[in-house]
Amino acid sequence: MSTSHRSPGDIERDIEATRERLAGTIDEISERVKPANVVNDIKEKARSQVVDEHGAVRFERVAAAGAAAASAVGLAVLRKVVRRHR
Repeated sequence: MSTSHRSPGDIERDIEATRERLAGTIDEISERVKPANVVNDIKEKARSQVVDEHGAVRFERVAAAGAAAASAVGLAVLRKVVRRHR
């Protein structure tokens, strides 16, 4: 619709419709950034890394995470031992 043929009523309706869409968008953003919702999203993403869609544990991923954790602990212990002997 051309702007030169729009009545003031048309413009007011467009402005009100835009306000309503904006209010809805702001409400959606507010829900997404609520701390509880952010925490739940992070927990769900972490859970999906170790559990498949059927609820079965993804052993290869759990094993990989365990190996990484064990490596980190081993490196920390090794650094401490090396520092102690310097």
